[in-house]
Amino acid sequence: MILHIMKKIIYLHIFLFTILLCSTYVYAKKIPNLVGKWEGVNIKSTLKNGFVRSKNIIEITDQKDRVFKGHVIHTGGKEEFVGVIKSDYKNFFWADSSNDDGKVIGTILKKDKIETCYLDSGKDAIAGCSILERMK
Repeated sequence: MILHIMKKIIYLHIFLFTILLCSTYVYAKKIPNLVGKWEGVNIKSTLKNGFVRSKNIIEITDQKDRVFKGHVIHTGGKEEFVGVIKSDYKNFFWADSSNDDGKVIGTILKKDKIETCYLDSGKDAIAGCSILERMK
């Protein structure tokens, strides 16, 4: 009887230890650092200009925990944005400083590779995505 109780206690301790290890692993994820200059090719479909392919450069200048800010560099100059990394540490969103209602939805593919997709509705609707790599 005592041996049976001791076995249960040992199994309980093993079970609790396993739970502790798993929860430590889940919370050990690091918040990705997105600060830097990112460059890639943007492909988009627009109602106004049809299919367009262009160079895309973004620079994330500041980050604190999961929130960040930066700017997109394009032919018209720089357009600032603010963003947030979701709690899954893989996906993010940003909103820019322009007066349109478009938003960027992003995914961290690797440490130095992200994908950003821009969607804007209305009479000049745009849908486009870029695969961007961090410049060294």
